Amino acid sequence: MTMLYQYDPDELEVKKENENPEKQEEILEIDPRNPFQNETEFVAYNSDYGEIVPQIRMKGCKIPLFPNQQEKRRIHRYENIVGGFLLGHLILMNVLALILMTGFTWLQTMIDSAATGGNLPANYSILAWDYFENSSAYIAITMLAIAGCSIFVTWLGCKSTKIPISNLFQTRDFHISNILSYIAIALCIQTVTGYLASGITDLLNGVGVTAYEPDLSPSQDIKTVLISFIYSVIVAPITEELLVRGFVMKNLCRVSQHFGIIASAFFFGVWHENIAQFVLAFCAGCFFGYITVKHNSLIPSMIAHMAVNFCAEMFSICEVYHWEFPAMLLNMLYMLLVLVGIILLIRMFVTERFPKTTPEQAERGGRLALTSPLLIIVFLCHIGSAIYLILQESV
Repeated sequence: MTMLYQYDPDELEVKKENENPEKQEEILEIDPRNPFQNETEFVAYNSDYGEIVPQIRMKGCKIPLFPNQQEKRRIHRYENIVGGFLLGHLILMNVLALILMTGFTWLQTMIDSAATGGNLPANYSILAWDYFENSSAYIAITMLAIAGCSIFVTWLGCKSTKIPISNLFQTRDFHISNILSYIAIALCIQTVTGYLASGITDLLNGVGVTAYEPDLSPSQDIKTVLISFIYSVIVAPITEELLVRGFVMKNLCRVSQHFGIIASAFFFGVWHENIAQFVLAFCAGCFFGYITVKHNSLIPSMIAHMAVNFCAEMFSICEVYHWEFPAMLLNMLYMLLVLVGIILLIRMFVTERFPKTTPEQAERGGRLALTSPLLIIVFLCHIGSAIYLILQESV
């Protein structure tokens, strides 16, 4: 007779040490890494669901359609940890950046004051800050704040949810051919979403709403170009993938890979706080999430992310230094890869499987996330900031 799980306090701890491993394997009726028997998921990526339902290893246990209150609380715990750490990342990143920037301008003011014998203009601090915002030091400090916070939050978040960092890199079935395919597909997504974002921006402008777009004007200062290149092509892809596809998605996939991929891509999009980058980040995030669970590793998504940022930076460098011939060659290569990417993306849709969700997972995924306070708070913070930027742009 099948037994639906029950949270009897006396049975919460499943004794594994004193059990014979062979006997335990015989009575195990539910795979702890695939408790909902979802054939579309990549089981190697999943975490042990016994951390949420300890009775899953008991003989005859069956997970019902609707979770009881104790299972909901355990799922909410992981969701709120994700939301709390993302909120902490947002606060810590801004505080650290402000401290570093203020400290740098203060130090520069002291040096200039000593050099001029204290003979500085009354508005020197304002002039120094304006100069600093357009300098390579500003980009370097921003890079340091974002990257440092992302690494710290990933490490602490994974430790809090008992996910070894090494588990994020247990690469499976990943070859050179995959690298080339994923780069082409990522560039295809970048191009298509670029046109889509432009269309949305034009629609908003048509109704009198000026969409905010970050100032990405290229600089001619060689130090600024170099630091921007290092940050965009190396630092950002590694640290962002660690945080979003690593800590965030790994925990949001505990119930459903479908929900975890979509939700992490959504947070990756709103994190950028503008429409153009949201469209790219969400669509690319879904692709990055899929290849991460498929290969059980962050390496594929890091490489694809680097490729997207590399092309954007190279086009920017060609523009600022007026490299017409290299820009032409780069554009030809880029369009060739985009065309190949379109074919490969269509093939992927036809031949591969994006994880679906079972009825049991649906009751434990998005519906529960909508009642997780910290997830909602961090979402509202980014949405509020995006709306504020749009209002500022429209004034």
